[in-house]
Amino acid sequence: MNSAKPLQQIRAKTRENRQRGLPSLAVFDLDSTLFDVGPRLERIMADFAAEPSSKAKFPEQVQALQNLRIHRRDWGIKNALERAGLNNQHPEFLHALRDYWKSTFFSNPYLNHDVPYPGAVEFVQDLHQAGAEIVYLTGRDVARMGTGSEEVLRKWNFPLDQTATLALKPHLMMNDAQFKTDWFLDLPKKHYGSIWFFENEPVNIHHLRSHASKMQPPVEILFFDSTHCGEAETPEDLPSIMHFLLEEGE
Repeated sequence: MNSAKPLQQIRAKTRENRQRGLPSLAVFDLDSTLFDVGPRLERIMADFAAEPSSKAKFPEQVQALQNLRIHRRDWGIKNALERAGLNNQHPEFLHALRDYWKSTFFSNPYLNHDVPYPGAVEFVQDLHQAGAEIVYLTGRDVARMGTGSEEVLRKWNFPLDQTATLALKPHLMMNDAQFKTDWFLDLPKKHYGSIWFFENEPVNIHHLRSHASKMQPPVEILFFDSTHCGEAETPEDLPSIMHFLLEEGE
């Protein structure tokens, strides 16, 4: 898989559009696309293990949690728990850990632990400097994750200004796929020379593609091959990338 080639083509097309006086739009998902959320998950498990109540109730289990690592293909904490043999142990422990995960993973403070995938910051900066409008289109909601999302983007020097903006769900209960598709449908028709969308979740990709005929110009989708919920098949006919490095082997 050559991740660099489609990225190079997008950079070249952005510059070509600019020379022709046409705007370009590059849209990026955040979780498991621009950002590796593994460090966030590891910190959540470590903090749960450090809680006095956790130590008192589940001494053996929390000891194992302290050394768990999240792998690239892991979806949430399930796979890590399975590797440690903790997935079928002590239902009360699993219930407490999952409750802790739900209350912390989707929260502003823990977003600070996310780390960009290789080349992500530089690639987005490069497109922005080449004249592309940037939008970070995420299923995160404003109330729980708005402040933290902006802070972590600024922390890593992703562009944020009038032409690089953050689009979050206004309400928690909105469906991610519908929210993202509606966002694209609301774009002005025939305004952009090119539109690209970088996304790791097949559910969102398939939903967007089912409305593709209503979008002008067509949205060019790149599948970011990291992890996903498994509720839909991976799109085999789309460009697939595993990083944002413009040169392989960087």
